[in-house]
Amino acid sequence: MPSIKAKDFLSALLRYGCVEVSVKGSHHKVRNPANGKVSTVPVHSGRDIKKGLAAAILSQLGIDADEFLMFV
Repeated sequence: MPSIKAKDFLSALLRYGCVEVSVKGSHHKVRNPANGKVSTVPVHSGRDIKKGLAAAILSQLGIDADEFLMFV
């Protein structure tokens, strides 16, 4: 999993099929409708989502990292 801009990571999650549930400040809560799991994505301007955090978010949402990379 490469390091990716937070805005691009969130966009890829939405293309994957996740739904944005709420936004509080710079933290976007997304839900995977396939299984109902929820996770929070920090979208700070100009910052990257490091590979460990990206892997943790995908794990919380029940998304396979290799499958997700097709949407990035």
